[in-house]
Amino acid sequence: MATKKKKKQISINEKTIRLLSSAVLAIILWLFINGNSNDIVPQDINAIPVTFTNMETLQEKHLVLEDNRNYYVNLRVQGTDRSLQEINTNEITAEVDMKDIDKKGEYNPEIVIKGLSNSVILKEVNPSTLHLVVDNVIESEKNVEVITQGKPGNDNAVISATSTEKVQVTGAEDRIAAIDKIAVTANVNGLTEDTSRMLEVTPYDKDGNIVSGVECEPDVVRVNIEVGKTKTVNITPPATTGAPQSGYKVTSVTVDPTQKMVGAKQEVLDTIQNIQIDPVDVSGANKAVTKEVTLKLPDGASFLDNGNKATVTVNIEPIIEKSFTISSIETRNVGQGLTAAKVKDSSVVVKLSGTATELNKLTADNIKAFVDLNGLGKGDQEVAIQISLPSDQIKSITPARTTVTIE
Repeated sequence: MATKKKKKQISINEKTIRLLSSAVLAIILWLFINGNSNDIVPQDINAIPVTFTNMETLQEKHLVLEDNRNYYVNLRVQGTDRSLQEINTNEITAEVDMKDIDKKGEYNPEIVIKGLSNSVILKEVNPSTLHLVVDNVIESEKNVEVITQGKPGNDNAVISATSTEKVQVTGAEDRIAAIDKIAVTANVNGLTEDTSRMLEVTPYDKDGNIVSGVECEPDVVRVNIEVGKTKTVNITPPATTGAPQSGYKVTSVTVDPTQKMVGAKQEVLDTIQNIQIDPVDVSGANKAVTKEVTLKLPDGASFLDNGNKATVTVNIEPIIEKSFTISSIETRNVGQGLTAAKVKDSSVVVKLSGTATELNKLTADNIKAFVDLNGLGKGDQEVAIQISLPSDQIKSITPARTTVTIE
């Protein structure tokens, strides 16, 4: 019967030596891979661009970043000289995942760093999060305003610069709300005849600053430019229709502005003498009536200053009464060869009605009281006292009659 071979026993000391040898070999191998120095040193890696992932999910939810600028992060890493030298910054990415954002609001997502070797320790990310404002995406249709620059030739002026196209603007809700106008700029310097141009549109806010972060469709529109002559034309205040409330009266009708600059071809311009406004109804009014009206011009003519609007104001005041004492009575139309020797009454009190504006313009000195002696002969003649004012203003005259002695 064969005898079993005894397994060789390894002493504890031998095991210890083997473990130490393995550890030493591992350290030597690590040093070979990571450098000859055991020192761990820091290093800064700056301006790593931030990449947004799953941006398509924002678009699907009709959301958008309000500030669509580029973001960057700075990193601080640690490692041996060799491991730091082997860093390839082109392989490092800084990512922000947008998939969990599902509504308008403010968010602070974490920036995730990828692409660093396991032999390098990431100590710091600055910033570690981004503050993002997410807004709803909306669309808005806008008219196009044409801004002209320069002076046409041959003493012409731009009498019309328009585009019939509309622009669909898409972007963040706040950005769209900030848009005051969509405009194109046309250089008309030296222009002597009508022209048509394709010009790029630009969105502006109320302060004239360009609104960024929105898309315009189309971004180029056709603009029609006409040149011609200009002149300033007076606006005629309108008549009124209807009657104010009883006890009230129309005192004046004004229009603002009183003139407008009009442009047209010369043959059309020659036909425009003034600008008429339709009558304004004041039925039952007991205070001023103010109305914005649209001014009209013949075909081929246009307003060149601040649009085609004007404001009509019909001033209406209550009717009041006021008395004046006239200190003398004139005699008029005395017959040839006759003399008005005596007037019985030396003064007269006249009561007038009208608005405060009308009556405050009057004084006793500019109101004349008189008697008409036309056709009367010698003797004492009783005649009516008259006042040199419209009859609708005169409520009473005291005395109403007087006696004149004619010799």
